[in-house]
Amino acid sequence: MTESRQKDGSVGIGLLGCGTMGGEVALAVSNGAVQNARVFAVFDEDGDQANRLAKTLDPTPIACTTVDELLDVQGLSLVVECAAPAAVAAHGASVLSAGRSLLMLSSGALADTDLYERLNGIASENGCDIVVPSGALGGIDALRSVSDLLEEVTLTSTKPPHAFSGAPGFARWEDVEITEPTILYEGPAVGAVPLFPANVNVAATLSVAGLGPQKTIVKVVADPASPGNVHEIYARGQFGEFTFKLVNEPHVRNPKTSHLAVLSAIETLRAYCDRGPRIGT
Repeated sequence: MTESRQKDGSVGIGLLGCGTMGGEVALAVSNGAVQNARVFAVFDEDGDQANRLAKTLDPTPIACTTVDELLDVQGLSLVVECAAPAAVAAHGASVLSAGRSLLMLSSGALADTDLYERLNGIASENGCDIVVPSGALGGIDALRSVSDLLEEVTLTSTKPPHAFSGAPGFARWEDVEITEPTILYEGPAVGAVPLFPANVNVAATLSVAGLGPQKTIVKVVADPASPGNVHEIYARGQFGEFTFKLVNEPHVRNPKTSHLAVLSAIETLRAYCDRGPRIGT
């Protein structure tokens, strides 16, 4: 990692997005679950939300009114994006161009391969890191290790119908009672992400780690009997094959995301800031 640190060895953090995910990450830093870190500044398009979160943190960070203001805060070396794929598209280049590393929770943005390549180029030019948590998935380490040998990768994401409410891809079912497993989408990952932007960040993460968004096949299923947010990965290639199945509890305050996605973000940040041994990638 190339992160710069404060004199006390800590990483200065700017938070982009102060909703459920952002709040959980910031509180993990504030209460010491993530050590060697400090939240210096927060920003959200909802200024009141940013102010409310700032007041809960110790020490109290600056509640910024623009992303540019956030990037100008002294001591900030890492921006943690907890907003939406659109925020990555709008502000990712600015963050990296300012010499700040980017920990990106809205990995759905990376289904746009042109954006992904552009951000990678800017990060390289400025000596910055782009860090993407595994989120609600497991098996990313294994997938990355065999990426050159892959021939097929499929992801089936199954959730209760209410978890898809508000998604563009769910519009035709909003007022329909779904009583049995219903396929909402089946096709390349690149098509799933814009239809279900708050639900299938996992598809983009899986794509970047493996065959890419055009060749990774995604099936999105609404099932009223689903025990939670269920993700099943199947990968096959010259190395052999493997299958992972994760049954995740929805986050208590945001059923569109898995509790594991929040925990993964916190653990990724902890590993980034921790100088100790690291297990896996």
